[in-house]
Amino acid sequence: MTYSPSSPSTAPAAEMPLPPREHVERIRRERFFIGRGERNPLAEDMHQAVNYLSHELYSKDVHFLMELIQNAIFMASGLAKHWYSGLCISVTPHSELLTLSSSREHRPLLRLHRRSASTGGPLRSSSNFPAIGREKGDPEAENAEDNEYPSGVSPTLEFVITTKDITHSGATATLLVFNNEKGFAPENIESICRIGKSTKKGQRDSAYIGEKGIGFKSVFLVSSTPHIFSNGYQIKFSEDACTKCGIGYIVPEWVEEHRIIRDLTKIYGCLKNLPTTTIILPLKNDKIEAMKKELSSTHPEILLFLSKIRKISVREINDGLNATSLSQISISSEADALTRKDIGAESYTLHLSAEEDKTGNHHCSYYIWKQHFPVKPECRVQKRSEIDQWVVMLAFPHGQRLSQGLGSPGVYAFLPTEMVTNFPFIIQADFLLSSSRESIQLDSPWNRGILDHVPSAFLNAFMALVKSTVNAPVFALPPIFKFVPLNQSSVPLIDSVRMSIRNKLIDAEIMPCETCSPLKVFCKPTEVGRLNAAFWGIVNKAVELGVDVPNISSHGTHILSSYFDNTEYDDVLGFLGVGYVNYEWYGKCIQGSDLAVVLPEDIYLDLLAFVAQNWKVEFASTNMHYIPLIKCAGADGEVTYMSVYEAKTADGKLCMLSDEYVPLVIKWNKSYFSSISRTVFLPMSTHKALEQFPHRSTVVEWLEKYVCMKNLTVHEYAITVVKALHEKNQVLAFTHFIYQLHKEKYMPEWNINHLCSMVPIVDNCGSVIATRSAVLLPARMSKWAALLGKSPWRDQSYVELADDYMSASKFSEGHAYEDHFLSFVKKYMQATDVPSLVPPDAGFPAASSPLTMKNALLLLEWIEDLRSRDVTLPPKFLNCIICGTWLKTSVGYCAPSESFLLNEEWGHLFQAEAAFVDVPMIDQKFYLGKVASYKNVLETLGVKFEFSDAMSYIGKNFMSMDAGALTADSMLSLLQFIRFLQQEHISPDHLISSIRNGRWVKTCHGYMSPAESILFSSEWTIPSEISCLPFVDIDFYGNGISSFKSELEILGVLVRFKQNYQVIVDNFKLPIGSVTSGTAIMLLKCIRYADSCRKLVKGLKKRPWLKTNAGFRAPRETFLLDSEWKCLVKFADVVPLLDLSFYGDEILSYREELMKIRVVASLEQASNAITSHLKQLLSTCSITKEIRLALISCYKELSEKKTFPANILKFMHTEKWLHTSHGFRTPDKCALFDCSWEPVIPVASLPFIDDSDSIHGTGKKIYSYKKELKALGVAVDLNHGADILLSSLAIDETHEMSIPNGLNPCLSLNSTLVALLKCMQLSAHPRKFAEEIRKMQIKTTLGYRYADGCILYDSTWSSYFHMEDGPFIDVSFYGPDILSYRTELKMIGIVLDVGSGCSLMALNLKSFSRTDTISRIYRYFSAFKWEPKNEGENWIWIPKGRSSGQWVRPGDCVLHDRSGLFSVRFNVLDNYYEKDLFLFFSTAFHVRHSPRVLDHCILWRSWECTSFELRPASCSSFWGFIGSHWNTMTANLLSGSVTRVPVLVNDKIVLREVEDVFVPDDLLLKHLFDQFSSNPMFVWYPTGLSFVSRAKMDIIYQSLGVRSISKAVIKAGSFLPNLSSCQVVETTDAIVTPGFLRIILAFLANPALEIASEKRHQMVSCLPSTKVLEMIEPITVSYKVELLSSGRTVSVKVRRMFRWEREDRKLYIQKSVGLLGRTAKMEMATCFAEEMSQGLLYERVDLISSLTELLKIGFLVDFEGDEVEFLPRSKNLQLFPEDVDFLLDAFPARGLEVLGQISSVYFIFQFTHSFLSYNATILCIFRMTHAVDYAACLMLLKFQQAPTIILGSHNCFI
Repeated sequence: MTYSPSSPSTAPAAEMPLPPREHVERIRRERFFIGRGERNPLAEDMHQAVNYLSHELYSKDVHFLMELIQNAIFMASGLAKHWYSGLCISVTPHSELLTLSSSREHRPLLRLHRRSASTGGPLRSSSNFPAIGREKGDPEAENAEDNEYPSGVSPTLEFVITTKDITHSGATATLLVFNNEKGFAPENIESICRIGKSTKKGQRDSAYIGEKGIGFKSVFLVSSTPHIFSNGYQIKFSEDACTKCGIGYIVPEWVEEHRIIRDLTKIYGCLKNLPTTTIILPLKNDKIEAMKKELSSTHPEILLFLSKIRKISVREINDGLNATSLSQISISSEADALTRKDIGAESYTLHLSAEEDKTGNHHCSYYIWKQHFPVKPECRVQKRSEIDQWVVMLAFPHGQRLSQGLGSPGVYAFLPTEMVTNFPFIIQADFLLSSSRESIQLDSPWNRGILDHVPSAFLNAFMALVKSTVNAPVFALPPIFKFVPLNQSSVPLIDSVRMSIRNKLIDAEIMPCETCSPLKVFCKPTEVGRLNAAFWGIVNKAVELGVDVPNISSHGTHILSSYFDNTEYDDVLGFLGVGYVNYEWYGKCIQGSDLAVVLPEDIYLDLLAFVAQNWKVEFASTNMHYIPLIKCAGADGEVTYMSVYEAKTADGKLCMLSDEYVPLVIKWNKSYFSSISRTVFLPMSTHKALEQFPHRSTVVEWLEKYVCMKNLTVHEYAITVVKALHEKNQVLAFTHFIYQLHKEKYMPEWNINHLCSMVPIVDNCGSVIATRSAVLLPARMSKWAALLGKSPWRDQSYVELADDYMSASKFSEGHAYEDHFLSFVKKYMQATDVPSLVPPDAGFPAASSPLTMKNALLLLEWIEDLRSRDVTLPPKFLNCIICGTWLKTSVGYCAPSESFLLNEEWGHLFQAEAAFVDVPMIDQKFYLGKVASYKNVLETLGVKFEFSDAMSYIGKNFMSMDAGALTADSMLSLLQFIRFLQQEHISPDHLISSIRNGRWVKTCHGYMSPAESILFSSEWTIPSEISCLPFVDIDFYGNGISSFKSELEILGVLVRFKQNYQVIVDNFKLPIGSVTSGTAIMLLKCIRYADSCRKLVKGLKKRPWLKTNAGFRAPRETFLLDSEWKCLVKFADVVPLLDLSFYGDEILSYREELMKIRVVASLEQASNAITSHLKQLLSTCSITKEIRLALISCYKELSEKKTFPANILKFMHTEKWLHTSHGFRTPDKCALFDCSWEPVIPVASLPFIDDSDSIHGTGKKIYSYKKELKALGVAVDLNHGADILLSSLAIDETHEMSIPNGLNPCLSLNSTLVALLKCMQLSAHPRKFAEEIRKMQIKTTLGYRYADGCILYDSTWSSYFHMEDGPFIDVSFYGPDILSYRTELKMIGIVLDVGSGCSLMALNLKSFSRTDTISRIYRYFSAFKWEPKNEGENWIWIPKGRSSGQWVRPGDCVLHDRSGLFSVRFNVLDNYYEKDLFLFFSTAFHVRHSPRVLDHCILWRSWECTSFELRPASCSSFWGFIGSHWNTMTANLLSGSVTRVPVLVNDKIVLREVEDVFVPDDLLLKHLFDQFSSNPMFVWYPTGLSFVSRAKMDIIYQSLGVRSISKAVIKAGSFLPNLSSCQVVETTDAIVTPGFLRIILAFLANPALEIASEKRHQMVSCLPSTKVLEMIEPITVSYKVELLSSGRTVSVKVRRMFRWEREDRKLYIQKSVGLLGRTAKMEMATCFAEEMSQGLLYERVDLISSLTELLKIGFLVDFEGDEVEFLPRSKNLQLFPEDVDFLLDAFPARGLEVLGQISSVYFIFQFTHSFLSYNATILCIFRMTHAVDYAACLMLLKFQQAPTIILGSHNCFI
């Protein structure tokens, strides 16, 4: 069965073609010799060639997808006006592509649609519309784009990935490509079976670009057996060589598999016809993921410049024929094409939309500009020989470009390349691409020619965008400028396009300007100016508020549109050179637009802030000084305006109030004070607006600093006014002004006080008083007059206020405020009255007699006020009041010092007459109860108020009675009064304190004080048995006194015992007979609690009053049993012990008191029996744990008192009564275990006391008797067991010691060494200890080491190392105590001396990786002059990071690399180490100081081999070193190493062959070649190196073989245009002048040149007759140099202003237009001098430069005047007579001019002498001092017709 496509090709054929299968067989037979019985001799070569091409052509494995797409897309040449496209691409992310879903149906996943804009139906055949970019010679996309499609078919390209193995080749995935083109024709099959035989070659003008003939072969990158089903062909290819012909890749093989068709139909859809062409690619396993990734990354803009394909889809189908949905992207265009016939351009808009299932729709519109340009002849290439026009298309995206995260290509060749331009637009043209199609060929003249036209296309497109829509608002224009390419491209050629675009834009009128009309105005970027953003804000605010702001562009400068003038477009504006207006403009605008007047207050302040912020830098030197800008409040209330200058120079200074009461101040200033304040204020509205203004501080600071405005507070203003007050009315007004400020709370208190202290006073006589001591209220309004009658202070300069102050109507606007104002005057003007006045120091007469109630209260008020103000009362005045009897009391008028003032608490006591004495109380009823409010004043005057004073008064009277006269009733009355006071809750303390010390209480011992008396009760029964006490006489007072116990206690009488033992002791008497237990306890209590009991103790010591088990005994004969002695007391039977059963246990609490009376106890008598008993128990092994512990316990207790029996102690020392781990031992052979032994347990076997609970053990309680055991000789800790330890040591070098249960191994290990050292220190045999310790390994910071490999770290080592820097003993492990055993450590071999550790540190050096540690070791080596034995080892550490690096040889290091060039070649130590180590590295390791010249030569050679681009800094450093070390040896080394030298390319340094670059010794030639040569040709020079001059660099470069441009260049001669355009200059001698010829002759006459006069004249003889021709067309000259390495020649042409044809005696001059500037004139002078010098000195080229300089200067001075005469002389040149003759002959008509130029000291006068007989013209020449002067005179004779007299220097006449 053959494959039958649904749409077979219907193209007619010239002849009937063979059937597909026969056609394939013929190809196999004729081309590949299959079936012919022979083999193609080139078969193997063909196979390898195709293999190489298919795998190496593209840099990416899946680039063949581009080939397939190009096979399906046709790019048309033109854009018809009614052409629309709708293209759809769906691109699925990789993760989605791999997702399979069984629930989804077949559906295309990538769609492309194109519909007609007018009908909505399909477009007509593309042949009816010119395609995009399709003009004659316009290139097309390849392959699929080159396909043809049947009419009425929507061109579709579909990619399907399926897991089904359709070809049954074992592939795990297959890619299917469906295309509904017309199908493969026989010639296509022929082409695909060949190499380089594309059917599209030579058809560029027919829309085909496929020309390599190898595109399809790239499918072998991903598939081994691609299949093609098209137009009846069903063939496959294999990458393996055919067994029949030995060739692979291009040998077709017919496919017979019928299942393939069924599978394809099933996958594509049973209800749909298969497309015409299907390509089946069984994918290689390693290419499946790459294939999916490539499909997923199809760029959305891929169809941007393509036309034919209308649908592209990608989908994936698994074995279950379920598809995975992918995203969608669609493209559509609108009918807005515009044709520009004048420039051959067209434009339209293309809309691209991307649809994704997850992220939704994304849209972007592209403005497409297409323009045609003719192909330049010099840019033609063979591949595009048939193309006559370039078509450049630019796409400008409106919005975010659709990139799907895949990047944004900047250059398209119909399909995207991978070139990134950094431009905001896309460039499309028929570029020549590299083989990989990833970039364009940058060195191609074809591509360069296209790029040269991109700037023009951009400018035209940009202008069309900017100006195309007349009615577009201005704000729509600035976004267009985002298409300006601002970012620099990394490709120099592309970046030059960017700069060319910039230059064109600068010369175009593209900038929208601000106007006052709807008409849009555009200007060039250099013609517009920007405004400060703050000023724009002012203008815009004003416009928004409807303020009429005149056109701001009418002040001499076009202003950029405000929509454009913002920071968003700063980069664009800077790129185009748009600057800001000068600051003079702002002044013109403000004044011309009257902004200060028309702006509202808030915007007006913005204007002031703008001026203030820019004043110092910008406006200070402009006309802004004279602009009326400052608002002022006029006298009539109108607003006026002042300039800054006027404000600074006006008489009235501008002021601003900084407070909130501006209206009040302005009002009063206007009404009363304007004539004296001389101030002008800002208007009220400005004040208010300024308070809320955010930039208030800026405006105020400017006004103060530059406008000289004073920023006043109201206080400062008031001070200004008060200093000018002189008249009564002004003083009164100002006083009321201050009152108003106070009333409204506009001024703080201290300011009011300050002003009132300064203001003058108007007295009652109307006078203005400036100074005063005090101010009095008027007498008619005062209290002092009512009290005193007349003023006693007149002599003290007191001023009485005038009544005019109270006249308020004038100032208060009709409101009465006299009382408030009077209060103000009193408070702030210190107007005083009683009680505020200070009284005089004199007696007060009124106080000598009773005062009325009113006067008395006024007096008290006066005194109270004085006290409140801390005023000291005059002594005489105060004494008079204190002693005067003016105060009314209950007993009459009394002095205050004798009176009492009752209060509610105790006043009723005296009213009830409970007291014994009458008290003079103040009559408060008389004073209406008001006197109590003056309590403090009365107290000052001596009046008593307190109840205590009254009680003292009563007590004093009670004690004045005689004690014998006091009856029992008096006593009881007193007690009754005390009880009454308590019942009234009043304290009687003061009464009691006044009577308690008197001896008025009658006792059994006589009269006593209450404190010495006792009231008897039952508590006193026992004390009365052993003491004689003074009890109150009950018989005298009666039993009734017992009812007053509490009152007696208050008086101090002892009513209760209350532990008052001292009373018993003081009255002690010895008891008679036996003493009861209670009495005995009472006596012991007295001893304990009494303060002094010596007499009592002494009396009790000798008397037998203590009851024992042996009867009553004296204390010294009695023993008190202690419970702790029970273990020994059981052996005693005859000790008299205190009878505890008699006294009870209470007596045991008085042990100390018993000891004071000598109660004792002794065990010495029983000690022998106890010792014998213990020995008996030991002999029978019957000593139990309890006995041992009891014995030790008794020893502990008795040892402290030193009473332990000696015989028992001897037993304990000498007998083996302690059981140990080694058996029974005496105490001195035992050890008691504690933690101090743990460190040595692993190395010793010790006899520890058995602490078990067995019969021989002691239990754990033994450890509580450590002190006692130590006293008995037991080694209780390691400090006291050194000898026992030495005898028990068992150290094993393997350290595998068993550790007892319960011990901490870590603790044992880290403390064993210290413990052994400590014992070694304490032992009498330290050397034996040392021998044992040396067998141990010691822990160091580097691990465990034997002693001879360790160092002890201490303060001497700390100055060199940290603890972790070497094998230092780990002090943190062993503890700081180890440092105290230096002697012992040294004895075991540890290094202690800091100078002895070099060798040990060197052995450990390479175990470190931290730079700081290694640096310290190096410093230590340096300090002790250490040197390695082998320098060749890796002794130097090079860090890489903090704790990594490598050890290197010293020979691989240098100390310094100042230039940083050898970071790879050498290890530069100053990068890693401090400079203090450099001497050590140099001396110990012999490290070089810095790289040598040879190292630099090697470095340069490596640069040549590895990189052609260098950093300027690196290159400068290299040549700086070479220059500073330049000598013969350096030159020899360098010349053998350097083959390339640096040149500068786009600010980057690259290396070029020495033969291809030049030394720029001629800057003009350098400028020419730099300007016209595409590649840099001149050596680069370092900058900033003072030690390498350019001259020296020239020497260095030339020594390397670099040629000088002046020597290498070849001048090809000048090119003369059409001579018919020449115009002969009428006055030839205007160019060839005598001055010109004179300079040349003087130069040639230099004796040093040795040019004879005849030769000189011959050389210049052609000049006078030279014809000068003026040329309209330019004169050019060509220079060329040969690049020796490549053999290429670089030529440049330059315009010349002069061309001298010496042989033809013609001088051609370029005609100039207008006046020449200085630069042009200098250029003309240089060109003229060079042309003439080269023509004259063609035989003496070495002299050309010198003559050129002379002629250049002469040309600039027009070869005339004294300058020409001076010029040769300045060069020590002169004319000789023969030269003068030549000049005169050459210019016969200008002889005088010739002579006039010979010497500037000639003075020629022509006169007529009267004494001659005829009229004679005499020429006198003075001061001829040289032979040439005489020769000149002789020449003159030829031109004179009259006699001539010549006066020589010697006064001789000729």
